[in-house]
Order: sequence, then C-alpha cells, then structure tokens
Amino acid sequence: MSTINILISGIDVIVSVVFAIAVFRQYAARRKMHQLMWGIAIAIWAIAVAAELAATLRGRWGLVTYRAYYATGALLIPAWLGMGTLYLILSKRFNDVILAILSIVSAIGILLIAIWPIDAATLYAVGAGQVPLKVFPFFPIQLILIILNTLGALAFILGALWSVVLFAWKRQNRERAIATGLIAIGGIIAAVAHSVGVLSGIELFRLSELIAVVFIFAGYLLSNVPAPQPAKIAAQPASS
Repeated sequence: MSTINILISGIDVIVSVVFAIAVFRQYAARRKMHQLMWGIAIAIWAIAVAAELAATLRGRWGLVTYRAYYATGALLIPAWLGMGTLYLILSKRFNDVILAILSIVSAIGILLIAIWPIDAATLYAVGAGQVPLKVFPFFPIQLILIILNTLGALAFILGALWSVVLFAWKRQNRERAIATGLIAIGGIIAAVAHSVGVLSGIELFRLSELIAVVFIFAGYLLSNVPAPQPAKIAAQPASS
C-alpha cells in the first residue's frame, strides 16, 4: 500500500466531489445544459478516482473496482467534458443530437465493460501500483474508448482554446480569458494523463489527474467571478 498514492487519490476524490457539487448547484440555479454536462463529467471523475483509492487501500485491483474505473475514468470523462463545451459554442438542436448519440454509445460501453469476462488473475498480478491496460479487447471496448476519448478531448480542449482566442481578440473580460485558459490546460493534462501513467508509473499518473482537475476547477471558479462593471461618472450640475 503506497501512502503517496492514497494521499493523492484521496485529495482528488475530495476536490472532484466538491467540484461536482458546485457545478450541480449552479445548474439547479441557472438550468444551463453545459453545466449539467460538466457536472456529470466531474461526478464520473469522482467515481473513477474513488475506484483508484479503493484499489490502493486494498492493495490490488478487484473486478468491481477495475470495471468501475474503466467505465468512468477510462471511457467517459473526456466525452462528457467535451459535450459540455459543445453546448457552449454550438446550437442546442445540433448538440441534442450529439448528446443522444453519446448517451447510447456510453451505455453500450458501460454494458460491455460490466459483462465482458475478465481474468481476475491478470488484475491481481499487476496490483494497485499500475493500471492494467490490456484486460479488455481492442474490439469493441478499446475502440469505443479511443473514439470517445479522442473526440471528447478535441471538443473540450479546442473549445476552450477558441474561447480564449475570442476573449483575447475582443480585448475584454481578462478574467474569463484566463479562466478558459486554465480549463484548456487542465483538459490537455487530463488527455495525456493515461500516456503519462503508462510511461512513468501510477504515482505520476495519479498526480497528473489531480493537477488536471485542480486546473479545471480553478478555471471554473474564476469564470464565475462577476466581470468588473465600468465606473459610472456622476453627472455634473449644469453651470448657470
């Protein structure tokens, strides 16, 4: 049992839960679809890191924790983050169609991950210090994962970068430009987190996850800071 892994995953769970609650509360008050999508994505993130934490505390991956992690952290997070960004920049009618497709594909992916036979000995041999990568076959599960991750990450990162460009071009609302920049950085870190984990070990993998959610959360908080209002010039009395 690695103390550093427990600490990192524990902090990640806390940040993710607080983040998800904040987004869902904002959605309850404003009823914006991008807030609902991001709330779902961050709640999924919290489930994924909770599965990592449970595996670490146990000392190895189990069938339940691995399936839970793979169905959330590996499969769904980028796609649902990207869906939220699409609702910010594209028409609702178009996004509703994409959301229906995403929901169907996500449900198929979750079902396949839940019922596909897994060799428990493979999980136990790896232990909680690494994430087993080749437990599920390329077709259909890993193929679905690649499609959702690629399209979701592109939508999330490029959408945030596009917002930064717009704010910079208009030369207004500097805080909002910085906020979207932080969100884009967090998305980039999240997108490469799995590659980092493969190359550098689970500690750096978990750390990159934590850094990513902190950047995205910081950008979210900054984006909700009210824009400064222009100072009103008091009317001067007319000279008689």
